[in-house]
Amino acid sequence: MRDLRFDDLAEDLRIPLAIAHLYAPPIDAMIYRYKDNAIPELARLLANLLAGAIAQIPAVIPVFNPVFNPEFNPENGPTLAQLPILIPIPSRKSSIRARGFDPMSLISDHLARAGYPIAPWLVDQRGAGRSKTLGSADRMHAAHDAFRVGRIPERYAFNPVPVIVIDDVTTSGATFNAAVSQLLLAGVHVIGCAAVAGVRKR
Repeated sequence: MRDLRFDDLAEDLRIPLAIAHLYAPPIDAMIYRYKDNAIPELARLLANLLAGAIAQIPAVIPVFNPVFNPEFNPENGPTLAQLPILIPIPSRKSSIRARGFDPMSLISDHLARAGYPIAPWLVDQRGAGRSKTLGSADRMHAAHDAFRVGRIPERYAFNPVPVIVIDDVTTSGATFNAAVSQLLLAGVHVIGCAAVAGVRKR
């Protein structure tokens, strides 16, 4: 767990970020093989890890779901109605074309089968390029205006369900910062972010 800061939007505004695993072996190799070698079968395992991170967000009640836990007994656990809306970070359009699929879309499909509502409200505006080789400062600059918010259902204004923004990997946090800033400005009730893997920052 660590906090993302949004001091440019409001004084001392912080949103928690939960990370399931350090971006180190064996998870880094697994994510690399999933994304760059097109092994979609790994999506379910990564979704399972991500669900664990989601459950660590404050005010989110952990849900033990039969999709991830066959021994789940609905009479002894919370209901699926308590789950937050998940908003996946969209991949670059150029990356989707190169890979032939959107990695976060497949992971989100598995989370949806577990009962999580998925809302693809973020629209990617980034140009072609790879952020893996960029330093922290360059990542922050590249993430500026990286996303816009698409159409949000009108009913959400009258029932602002808590939202968690999700991604596979986070390092500097720049992508999450850019995405969450746009959602907050659009009036979305973001309570946290979650990633499969990331780095530990103080």
